[in-house]
Amino acid sequence: MNRQDTSIDLDNRASTPSQLPSRSRTIPTPGDVLASQPTARADWYDISIVPAAAHVTARRYSEAMEKVRELARASQVDGWLTVNHTNYTRVATHRS
Repeated sequence: MNRQDTSIDLDNRASTPSQLPSRSRTIPTPGDVLASQPTARADWYDISIVPAAAHVTARRYSEAMEKVRELARASQVDGWLTVNHTNYTRVATHRS
């Protein structure tokens, strides 16, 4: 087995938080759109504007993602998905 060069150019990486994009947030902030599963049923998604209660319910994943992206785009905010209210996945980025 040959040994390969594994050096890393450390001068070109982001070294301060100000250089990191706003996408580094890992949780929704007030105003963001959130799709969540209120129960263990995989075919129901509540859609809300954080921190308000859900005001739309979708019956399918594809329908929920479409609605989250639509609302996030219209409001110029980010859209998120969670199934356990601990881990969040960003599904739309429109916040400047």
